Amino acid sequence: MSASSPISDYQTERTNFLSWLEDQARLIRLQPKSDTIADVKVSLREQGIEYVGRLTQASLATACDENGHNRITVIDYFYKFDVPKICNLLRIRMPQLALRLGINPKCDMCVHFIIMNILAEPGF
Repeated sequence: MSASSPISDYQTERTNFLSWLEDQARLIRLQPKSDTIADVKVSLREQGIEYVGRLTQASLATACDENGHNRITVIDYFYKFDVPKICNLLRIRMPQLALRLGINPKCDMCVHFIIMNILAEPGF
């Protein structure tokens, strides 16, 4: 059994986050009951922050070699600066989206479309 690499760890965290986010959008769209919306609301606030934090850590680990030394390349710049910046914006955005859920069905669908736009162009 081989050890995982930082890049595969990053790809796993990215896939996990996007899959989780897609599940939240699906719940909003297909099960617009108040108890489901309440669950999604809590999930966006709590689990969203956790997923984004793990993605940030995996990205930063990808920007360093196995000895922890920073490498200077365009790709490493992306993992060290761009991805954490996007993750910080998502960390702010998740609770904002959660606040909009449950107000009315129109707001719920707006949140759904915002999440779908994030999924279409995640930027990382």
